Amino acid sequence: MRQTTKEAISEAFCALLSKRTIDKITVKDIVAECGVNRQTFYYHFRDIYDLMEWTLAHNIGDFMAQNLTEKAEWQEKIALLFHFFYLNRILILHGYDATNRMQYERTAAKWIAPFIEERIDLYPQAKKVPKEKKEFICRVYTRGYSSLFLEWVEQGMPDENRVNLEDYFTIMEGSVGSALERFQR
Repeated sequence: MRQTTKEAISEAFCALLSKRTIDKITVKDIVAECGVNRQTFYYHFRDIYDLMEWTLAHNIGDFMAQNLTEKAEWQEKIALLFHFFYLNRILILHGYDATNRMQYERTAAKWIAPFIEERIDLYPQAKKVPKEKKEFICRVYTRGYSSLFLEWVEQGMPDENRVNLEDYFTIMEGSVGSALERFQR
């Protein structure tokens, strides 16, 4: 039951977010839309930004589970994540403000990092590189993708192809192997 209520609150929030920006939505609006009381809202979420973070993570998780294949390459996984953002651009744009910019960056990084890590581990020289150095390389490339995402959001997410993922894939493919070679024990 608890998950259902949480999802209902999230759905009500998304319905409101599709019509107006996050700064124009109150907890009172959400509970009225959802038909629960304020205590129920605060039982599940600290505030609207906590709700936004949970909603993003939950919806991305569902989308990826439904659309990812086991054989998907790391580039396909990242492209699929950006496709999710594009499909939900109204909610993303209406939810974006200075307060949750960091949440967006963390959310993008949380989903991108495992794909980058997966690619790094496929390089033969990765076995000879200390874990902390591989983690460093992963953080650098994850931040790059997160920056691409935030820049795209700040431009209004006009076109999915304007993110230039293919160019970033090329840069990454051309430089990760070199970085791993330099960090070998």
